This record gives sequence, structure tokens and C-alpha cells, in this order.
Amino acid sequence: MNAWIPTLAAFVMMVLAGGAGMLLARRLPESWLSEGSIKSLKAGMAMVATMSALLLGLMVNSSRYNFSEAYSDVQKYAAALQMTDLELLNFGGPACAVRRTLQDYGKRLVDETWQGDTDLAPVGSTDPALKVLLRFDGELRALQPADDGQKQGRGNLLSLSQQLVEYRWKVSGVARTATPTTFIVVVICWFALIFANVGVFAPRNPLVMAGHVLAMAAISAAIFLVTEMGEPFAGPIQVSPAPMVRLLHRMEATPCPAPPAAAPARPG
Repeated sequence: MNAWIPTLAAFVMMVLAGGAGMLLARRLPESWLSEGSIKSLKAGMAMVATMSALLLGLMVNSSRYNFSEAYSDVQKYAAALQMTDLELLNFGGPACAVRRTLQDYGKRLVDETWQGDTDLAPVGSTDPALKVLLRFDGELRALQPADDGQKQGRGNLLSLSQQLVEYRWKVSGVARTATPTTFIVVVICWFALIFANVGVFAPRNPLVMAGHVLAMAAISAAIFLVTEMGEPFAGPIQVSPAPMVRLLHRMEATPCPAPPAAAPARPG
């Protein structure tokens, strides 16, 4: 969901509700605006305001937790990619082609998750990141260890590959749960009701109107934060791809070990 849509909708609805309350006050009989009526309506609106504030606060906290968890997942995934690359380097020359596949997967994952908002350019085929990751896993299984050290390294690589597959959905953002639209609609309606009630009894002067508009803008900003942080890999507030980008640049700068030169044949 575009975060600006519920934000603008909330602000417009609150402004219209407040204006409608002021217009309604002019048509109401004076007896309806007595002190008893004011106290009764204030008591009811106090309960609505409390529920609205609690629900909005819970939504902001949930979105903040979702954003922080996404940032932690990116850090963990970058660490898993680095460990996999180090194991491939330790495996030696036979794993060079597999290492290039891993670099291609990392670039495609960053490109898909952050929608090309980095300086990394995937090379090779145009396969999606998941397909490249599955190809990487198949290439790992095809490696033939030459000694006990490479055999242990191959086992470590297969374990790391499984970990990359398991956590791929978290980093790509597919597994993220955005704030339910129903929650946002309910909160907007509650705040519109509050400002409609406030508009009925509010003094009609520029200071009061400016204060109400600023309060509406503040509430709309909170709704913007809820919807924006609920989708941590898109929009102006997003998890930085810097850990992944720095790692991929470091992987490109580290050359793959050359295969050992063949021993010269002895003259017969």
C-alpha cells in the first residue's frame, strides 16, 4: 500500500469531519448545546479518544518492531552470505564457478528487494533470484571433494545453502506482514468522529482552527509511519541495503584462488 494514500485520506476525513461539526453547531438548538450536553458528549468522546490512541500506539509499535526485525534479518543474511563465500574460497579452485553463481544471486536479491535502488548490476542470465539460488544449491551438490578438508567444507556449504534458502523470504520482503487495512480504516473513522464532536463545541477563531489542523497533521503523520514502516523494503523509510552491497563489493574484489599448476612431467 502506498503510505501517502491513507495519510492523505486521514487528514481529509478529519478536516471534513471538523468542518461538518462546526456547520452543524450553527443549526442545532441552543438547548442542545447546554453544559449537560457538553459534559455527556465529552465523556463519550473521551472513551473513543482513549481507544483510538491505544490502537494507534499499538500499530506504531508493531510497525517499528517489523522494521527493526527486517533490519536484523538483512544483517544476518549478509553474515550468512559472507560465511558461504569464505567456505567457497577455502574449498579452492573447483568452487570458483559456484562462487560466481553466489555473487550473481546476491546481486539479483538486492536488485529485486530494493527495486534497482543500488549500483549493483546483475550479470549473466535474467533468471529471478530464487532460481539462481536453487541453481547455486545444485552446483554445490555437484562439487566433488578431493580430500577430507574439502569433504568437510562441502558439508558446511550445503548447510549454509539450506540456511540461505530458509531465510531468503525474510530478506526479500515477501514474508512481511503489512498493517491490516481494516485497522487503519477504523482508526481514521474514530479520529474523524472525535474531530466532528470537537468541531461542534469549538470556538470559531483562527487560533483554534490552526491548532486543530496541526493536530490532524500530527495524527496523519503517525498513520504515515505505521503504513510506511510496515513495508520496510519500499518507500522513503526503508531498511538500508548497505550491508549487502558492501559485502558483494568485497566479494568481487577478492579473487578466486587459481587452480594449482600441474607438475612438469619427468623425462622417461
